[in-house]
Amino acid sequence: MRDLRSPARRGLMAGLLMPILVYTAPAMAAVDGPTATVAVKALNFIQPKPAKPTPVTIVTASGQAAAGDAVKSALGADVTAKVVDSAGDLSGAVAIIVVGGADVSGKAAAGQLVIGDMACMEAGKCALAVERQASGAAKYHVNTAALAKAGVSFDKNFQMLVTAH
Repeated sequence: MRDLRSPARRGLMAGLLMPILVYTAPAMAAVDGPTATVAVKALNFIQPKPAKPTPVTIVTASGQAAAGDAVKSALGADVTAKVVDSAGDLSGAVAIIVVGGADVSGKAAAGQLVIGDMACMEAGKCALAVERQASGAAKYHVNTAALAKAGVSFDKNFQMLVTAH
């Protein structure tokens, strides 16, 4: 009798486990071109509003220069961007986009908005991250402590669009 229930039990377990094995969460990958394009739109809400074109520095981890160039080419005409490695000069940038595992939290000057992926924002090394949804929508996330430390503030209209951490 026990043998008769065993195949049914295995089938039930397989049925319960299959959705777990098939489901994959959205990737929390490094910042790419489309994500950076959405993130840069947040610069329109910085107070006081920066002049156009807004200077942006893209900082890449070792071996990530091609990814930095891809991000640069995806940005619109409202920004002027340069790509540097993690030891590069960040002066003059209104925003810094972190690509890969680069850490600029100790190098960013007051007033510079550091944009990175969700892990960077959650760790407090970046003030802003964009989470793209499978539907094509995007959510802005800010680390309030990192934002306060940077001395960056956003317009009230933008604050309603973000999820604070």
